[in-house]
Amino acid sequence: MQFSNLRQRLFAQKRLGPSYPTLPVVNDDGETNVPGIYALGELAGTPLVRLGLNAGHDLIQTVATELTGGGAEPDLLDLVIVGSGSSGLAATVAAKDRGLRTVTLEAAAFANTCVTMTKGKLLLAEPTDIGLRSRVWFEECTKEELLQRWRDLVRDEALDVREQEKVTGITGSKGDFTVTTPLGTYRTKRVLLCMGKAGNPRKLSVPGEREHADRIYHRLLDPADHVDHDIVIIGGGDVACEAAIALATPGHNRVLLSAIDKSFTFPKKRNIEAVRALEKAGKLRIELSSGVTGFEDGHALLKTADGEIERVPFNATFEMIGAELPIRFLQSVGIRLNTEWAWQKWALLAITFTAAYSLYALKSFGKGSLSAFPFDHLISKSAYDSVLLSLFKAGFAPFALLFNETAMVDLYADRGFQQGYLYSGVYTLVMVVFGYQALIRWTSKATNPSYQRLRYGSLLSFQVGFFLLVNIVGVHALSAKYAWRLWGLYQPFPLFFNTFFWWYEGDPLWIVITFVGSGLLGTFVGIPIAARNHGKRFCTFVCGCGGLAETLGDRWRHLAAKGDRSRAWEFQGAVIAAAAFLIAMVIVGTNDSHGDTGSWYAYNYLVDFWLVAVIPIALYPFFGGKVWCRYWCPLAAYNGWLASAYGRLKIISNDKCISCTECSKYCQVGIDVMQFAKNGQMFDNSNSGCIQCGICIDVCPMDVLSFDTSDGRAIELNLLG
Repeated sequence: MQFSNLRQRLFAQKRLGPSYPTLPVVNDDGETNVPGIYALGELAGTPLVRLGLNAGHDLIQTVATELTGGGAEPDLLDLVIVGSGSSGLAATVAAKDRGLRTVTLEAAAFANTCVTMTKGKLLLAEPTDIGLRSRVWFEECTKEELLQRWRDLVRDEALDVREQEKVTGITGSKGDFTVTTPLGTYRTKRVLLCMGKAGNPRKLSVPGEREHADRIYHRLLDPADHVDHDIVIIGGGDVACEAAIALATPGHNRVLLSAIDKSFTFPKKRNIEAVRALEKAGKLRIELSSGVTGFEDGHALLKTADGEIERVPFNATFEMIGAELPIRFLQSVGIRLNTEWAWQKWALLAITFTAAYSLYALKSFGKGSLSAFPFDHLISKSAYDSVLLSLFKAGFAPFALLFNETAMVDLYADRGFQQGYLYSGVYTLVMVVFGYQALIRWTSKATNPSYQRLRYGSLLSFQVGFFLLVNIVGVHALSAKYAWRLWGLYQPFPLFFNTFFWWYEGDPLWIVITFVGSGLLGTFVGIPIAARNHGKRFCTFVCGCGGLAETLGDRWRHLAAKGDRSRAWEFQGAVIAAAAFLIAMVIVGTNDSHGDTGSWYAYNYLVDFWLVAVIPIALYPFFGGKVWCRYWCPLAAYNGWLASAYGRLKIISNDKCISCTECSKYCQVGIDVMQFAKNGQMFDNSNSGCIQCGICIDVCPMDVLSFDTSDGRAIELNLLG
């Protein structure tokens, strides 16, 4: 039965859920893949009013310098802004302040998302710790006050906002776009898309829906409009639950809540508790695993969990099954979405795969393994050694003065040392350069940047320190023959597989004892102790494999595979960990620690070559940086077992979550953080693959998340035990 459930999860239809919306791909400035067209606000995954106002204001400051100055054609606008929500309005105001010729087009009513909110809805001015850079007014208020102030602003400043004018097409290129609506066309240098979902609710698309359109709604504007009504609410999310609560609480309506889900998964915990309480009080009927299949003669045709069709009378039906961004419109303009795989993406995958493969295959040249194919057939050893030696002499020049002439002659003749030095040198340089960029990125976002400073400082220090320790100090102290074993101190077994074997007669006993002993301490003492208070922080504070993902791969962390199906595949790490322990025991126990067995060569080729060095790095730009760490790393699996068994470190949530999706979006190991946060639940290594990088804490605009130990003491760093 368990195997059957796992199989279903592994191959289930992909269902991302509300934590992972489909959005346009944009760069750091908000520009889409179509040069000159920008996406802001809800369209770019920023639903908060304050953040939307800032985004609209900031983008105008970015593009204004490109648009001001010089003459202009009379019919060529500087900007067309599509959408009049918070980001669209702020951009309109900022454009006027910068002297840009602008038209703002709104498909429905001005600030339509606010218009469609429930009467009297309170809008919170969060996040309060972020200053409002736009001069558009916004404070905590009701939707009615906000709309009145914003309408007054549009009127008093004569802003050119045109309602009920839907954009149907955009053609042209940067500097000369043509924006088409049913009322005319507009030529413009730039286009700002600030569209939301309010005007594009999902529909059931069932028989009778059109004929009963006068009784079917997608928003609850005023509960007082419905008294002594039979009401059917369709949906299993927060909006549906909140509508059910508002309509059923007075007790004068007969309310049915129907959802296709087997259980309440998406709503906040407080909403689930509220609808269940109303159900218990007899004020609300809840039908899960059900669906409305049509409308007929004032009745909704409800298919219940047992497959029966029930005719349910209704005066009003609320289809609250979500809303969609204008996907077809975006695709017609040529804007790529974060879920699409166009030919350019496949071509980039081929390039990154070839580059990652070639780099490691060239590093493996001359070792008599499949890893060097096809270069071992295409390049002569003399030609390879000549180029390698030249590169090594240039790369080793800063340290050559530390070695005497005899030692340098030995190093010049050691192909393996040269390969290892150059590869680890490039690896370290890449980590330092991109690590600095990632450090700046996250410390600028964090309310308390000390954690990210410490995390990146630790990652880079370990990598640089061991690069020097292995290639300089180790060669002096141990010779090149044994210096490479120092990597085992940095990457414990079962990540660094060779700690316990490849020992031969004549190897100094003290070296054998030192490295085997340190390997045992690291694997069976160090990692277990660290797991107690630090969970899987080794992956993000120490490990070089994880370090490359956190530095080079950081720019793509939001692309990590999401959803239940992707998380189901994480079992592979446990399988590889079990194989690593088994193979190590066989080699040490039966093969005199030589390692030259078929099982070792198979493991080395499949895991160390493909799953460590090639595939995950090639996939960085497509599935984020933690592919290896998440799915295949045996040390991460081993560490996770320990942390889940007795680890104390966890991330807790308060009750301020607004379901903005930012925490889930930037989780590099695919955890649906928002699902925990909105219900005030904790998560740790017993219920997730969290590596405690802290990014979800830093990107949360409401300060919902924080580290905590099992005794309930909130902590900042907790890095000293």
